[in-house]
Amino acid sequence: MLDLSQIPVYSENRTDRDPIVVAGGGNSYNPEPLSPFIDIFVVGDSEVIIVPLVEFIAERKRSGVPRWELLRDVVRSFQGVYVPRFYDCEPDNEGFMIVHPSEPGIPDVIRSLRVPELQPDYFPEKPVLPLIEIAQDRLVAEIMRGCTQGCRFCQAGMIYRPVRERYPADIQRQIENSLAATGYENVSLLSLSSSDYNGMGELINGISGLMDCQRIGLSLPSMRPDSFSAELAYIARKTRKSGLTFAPEAGSQRLRNVVNKKISEEDLLRSVDIALQHGWRTIKLYFMLGLPTETDEDIEAIIRLAELLLQRGRKQLNLNITLSTFIPKPFTPFQWEPQDDPVAVQRKLDMLKPRLRSLKHVKVMARDPFYSQLEGVLSRGDRRVAGGIYDAWKAGAKFDSWRENFVPTFWGEAFLKNEIDPREYMGARKTNNSLPWNHIDALVSKAFLLKERELAYRGIISQDCRDGCIGCGVCDTGNLAMKLVTKREPPENNSRDAEPVEPEQNPIRYRLRYQKKDLVRFISHLDILRVFQQAIRRAGLEPVFSQGYNRRPKISSGYPLSLGYSSDEEYIEVILKNEAKDLVNRLNKQLPEGLEIEAVSVVPLKAPSIFSEVVGFDYEIDVLGELPDEVVEKTSAFLEKEEVLIERERKHRKKTINLRNYVATINVAQHKLILKTRVVEGKTARVAEILHQLGIDKNILICRKKTYFKTN
Repeated sequence: MLDLSQIPVYSENRTDRDPIVVAGGGNSYNPEPLSPFIDIFVVGDSEVIIVPLVEFIAERKRSGVPRWELLRDVVRSFQGVYVPRFYDCEPDNEGFMIVHPSEPGIPDVIRSLRVPELQPDYFPEKPVLPLIEIAQDRLVAEIMRGCTQGCRFCQAGMIYRPVRERYPADIQRQIENSLAATGYENVSLLSLSSSDYNGMGELINGISGLMDCQRIGLSLPSMRPDSFSAELAYIARKTRKSGLTFAPEAGSQRLRNVVNKKISEEDLLRSVDIALQHGWRTIKLYFMLGLPTETDEDIEAIIRLAELLLQRGRKQLNLNITLSTFIPKPFTPFQWEPQDDPVAVQRKLDMLKPRLRSLKHVKVMARDPFYSQLEGVLSRGDRRVAGGIYDAWKAGAKFDSWRENFVPTFWGEAFLKNEIDPREYMGARKTNNSLPWNHIDALVSKAFLLKERELAYRGIISQDCRDGCIGCGVCDTGNLAMKLVTKREPPENNSRDAEPVEPEQNPIRYRLRYQKKDLVRFISHLDILRVFQQAIRRAGLEPVFSQGYNRRPKISSGYPLSLGYSSDEEYIEVILKNEAKDLVNRLNKQLPEGLEIEAVSVVPLKAPSIFSEVVGFDYEIDVLGELPDEVVEKTSAFLEKEEVLIERERKHRKKTINLRNYVATINVAQHKLILKTRVVEGKTARVAEILHQLGIDKNILICRKKTYFKTN
């Protein structure tokens, strides 16, 4: 991103004209592998600092303060910030690079920021709305921060302490206002352990009417089997049932005790019973390999547990099992533990995968052991790792989180070039030695982490800190304390399973004619449909929904417009529950610049679809510069032929088609071509295929000028 933005990748190469690059989140608790690329790390909760920090930087830049002086002013004016340029590194007796200030007045330790309470204004009710589909493309509402379970491998459970729950009324207001502002159809309740949230009953009772009448899907991630109830099953069932997810982490009770995972086989079996009663047929299970003290018997227990759950499911249950590698993380009781190397992980996968896959109704997924090795190096790496990151990126390592884009050799060669031995970073650490992240204070005491590590080796579970303080040290600092809301159960509803009563409807099918211009020509066909669907919701219109499992608004379109093409005449249809006044104006107010509805007409409900009614198109091709001399000759030759055969490949299958069948006329005028194409038996030609035959492949602008229907 920095490189594409023409910002020097290394912080030391940036000048006063370059932006200040700020980072935060979980990475900031061991910032060293990224430290040469980042100007400022914000460690901890950023809500209280981000606005003052941006204002401070802006004021200094307007005053012409040099970059190095501005960054020093930030360090001296704000707590919770780490500016790597003011820290040097020296190797300790284990060879790891340990950080210390390079000049007076720079803090030795950066203390993590925490907000004592999650205020309503921390959560924007009008979030930025992308025009293209993104990962996690839904409205997200944080319901609480922190977790009291104390899993010993979990960094998030340590660094986000203490638990701070939000008031249900605040969350309800955010959801209602944000849905109206965005048009999203899915809401996800964000937390580390949703089933622990005390306000769940009150919140669900408050938003259930909105969810029902607008067909909003509700996602409840991070559910635990020991607290999964019939009430939560009912709540979760109201959304699309892709599957429930539970994370036992280990197959045996002994190993679950080691990692402080408070889940028993009885909890899992009870959860399966509840899920089956409420209509689920798929459950996802997450397990870790390589946990401290793990034996082959613990691995065998994963198979036994899967068999037990399938038996309980009585052929009605499908299991999707994900196997991942344990990665020691900073500020956890296991931060000193070794990580299995790829060979050891592969041996365990070879034990598990064939036997699990031999079971009926079981799917198994596992992460590449070399990817886990890389994650381990980045997790506990020091500043030397940055050189490996940079050289791997230069070699082509991009989008590595997608399995098909991960190339281990890029990283292996980059590590070799920078004299980085992954085994050095994956090995055990001595508890009395310094660590590369010692200059960061996560507020959790080292004594507590060592105590939890000792309890792990003894197989003793620590209590949930909702049941009493376990001495982690977080609440001993400042004005921090666990903040819980009053627990209220939702009222009994004897008609839960009944569909919501629909008001009387007089459905009307509207056909909208619109233009697609300017930058939105780079928005794909499917994304345009999403944009219209969200605009319809924001405009307060009520679409008719399809029937069946996944109900969708009844919105349809004609032939997709290729990416990068503009259009003077596109069509989309929507069926609304009732007549809509001032439809064009209401929708245009909600559409992005470049999309504009020009006309609307009412179409009989049982009329043929747009797709089946289209018979042809007019296109205008504007060649930037002069037309090649041979275009007129090639156009005449093309039109004189009865056959112009080309091959199309789809899903590794090739098919020969006669391109000439789909071309009516081609007219050449100055630097433009006017192309008229046909639709034959539901198929048509791609403009790019035709232009290729004419020797025109680049420096062109294409606009669809007109769509012809059977009636015109």
